[in-house]
Amino acid sequence: MTEKKKTRSEIKREAIIEAAKHAFHEFGVQNTSMDKLAAMAGVSKRTVYNHFESKEVLVMSLLSDLWRQSMMDVDLQPLASMDLKQQLVYLLSHEIGILNNPAYIDLSKVAFGHYFYRPEELKAQADKMSKQETALYKWLEHNNEQQLTIPDVSVASVQLHSLIKGSCFWPQLMGMTDTLTDEGVQQLALSTAELFLARYQLND
Repeated sequence: MTEKKKTRSEIKREAIIEAAKHAFHEFGVQNTSMDKLAAMAGVSKRTVYNHFESKEVLVMSLLSDLWRQSMMDVDLQPLASMDLKQQLVYLLSHEIGILNNPAYIDLSKVAFGHYFYRPEELKAQADKMSKQETALYKWLEHNNEQQLTIPDVSVASVQLHSLIKGSCFWPQLMGMTDTLTDEGVQQLALSTAELFLARYQLND
């Protein structure tokens, strides 16, 4: 089966996204204009705006892509040799690592600054990202009623993310704390796993 040939519009969109990734990394989001993006992508400024109505919309698209790709990159093979708590710590560490990434925080600041006064748009974007099933969500579903007793997996997933975001993502987004060290990531993953399992793990 041959791969579908990309349209000119799709090729230009990909060029804009790749240019944005390089520009945001090299110059920072705030110092990257749409003019600069157009020049780096080799397209007109009008073309950039045809695909992304603002820099903030482009940033939100990159955030969503980064989250999805990161979730797809989880190596699940080590889980086979781990007990339940070790598995959860492993998966939490991966997600905390994404949220703790300075590039992710930088993009998030721009996105939230744009959507803060647009609550309906922000909710729509957040819902879109939350519907992307992560390895952690699938792990909860797989272990529910086997080693865990969870009335609502979606609620439990939100609880887990609230715990790690409250200790990592939100404080960094507000400039209240620095990036966690590797040790800090592991400590947060462990304490979160222990708290979660104290509530939901089945008793022997």
